[in-house]
Amino acid sequence: MNDKPGHFIRENSGTTELGESARTVYLGVSEGLTYIAPFVEDRFLTKQSGERTVPVDDSPGLAELWSSVDADLAVLVAPVEVVDALVGPRDIRAVSRIHQVVDTSGSYEHVMSQLSRREGRRRRNAERDGFTYDVSNKDEHFFEFYRTMHMPTMQVRYADRARSVEEEKAFRTLFHEGVLFRVHKSGEWVAGSVCQIDRERRTLNARLIGIKAGSEEYRSAGAQTYIYYANLDWAAGEDSIDIVDFQGCEPFLTKGTFQYKKRFGTTAMIPDNIFGRLRMLIRPNSLTPSVRRFLVNNPVLAENSSGGLVAKYFFDQDNALRSDILHNSPGITEAVSIDLDAL
Repeated sequence: MNDKPGHFIRENSGTTELGESARTVYLGVSEGLTYIAPFVEDRFLTKQSGERTVPVDDSPGLAELWSSVDADLAVLVAPVEVVDALVGPRDIRAVSRIHQVVDTSGSYEHVMSQLSRREGRRRRNAERDGFTYDVSNKDEHFFEFYRTMHMPTMQVRYADRARSVEEEKAFRTLFHEGVLFRVHKSGEWVAGSVCQIDRERRTLNARLIGIKAGSEEYRSAGAQTYIYYANLDWAAGEDSIDIVDFQGCEPFLTKGTFQYKKRFGTTAMIPDNIFGRLRMLIRPNSLTPSVRRFLVNNPVLAENSSGGLVAKYFFDQDNALRSDILHNSPGITEAVSIDLDAL
């Protein structure tokens, strides 16, 4: 197999919530290092003690490395054709990422009616509490947002794992090609988001978000949620915008981002970007109690033969299927149950 350069292997070890010593391995493209690998490690290992990431040489390549991975739980993220060539009989095939989008091509009333009942009520309450928004294309507003809202929010959320678009690049490729939403509470600018506009695809891409000083007080008061209302409200009134893309998350139903964004009437989809051309394999090399618990507690999104999204749930004799983890969302066409005892 002629693997392209740019692949990495990431190893981690530690202790699971069941007290078992365990090891994870991530193998594949760099994009998986940012999203997939940390999610799997955090969900599988309660204590981590040995993370190591190194680039993979062209030789021996992904095929040989994947066949010889020595870990309780291994994950591969690679282009579709590579994944299809390497998938083993016990591997769990999934997508690498999903996006959640809202169709805003209809009437304003229809767009806003797609909010869940709870979100519709919260929106009305937020406006009664003094929340408003405006949009800006002023450079000074962008830099104030980026430095006093976006970066502090990323730091509060992710600490040393915080990643974002570098300021100058965000200024040129996002802000200058889009718009800044400014959310106000009783006249005070407390939150915002930079959305890039893809005019050819008539899409508003929600990219950067921020709360003033990363404040939990403002977030709890509803400032972050109001950003989503503002994005939808503005797009619904713009004839040139047919889609609001609230961007992506890892393809696990336990992702808070996935469950949160469903409330805004989103449809789940495989994105038309690099992640749409990647797939993921999860290899449970040893079905230990901890590996079984991870799989049962983290249903994953895959695709069926027609290209639609399907939710994969797991169970075994000792672990019931987690039907409490909901998958109901436009774009997810079905759910399947996999018996781990039969793997």
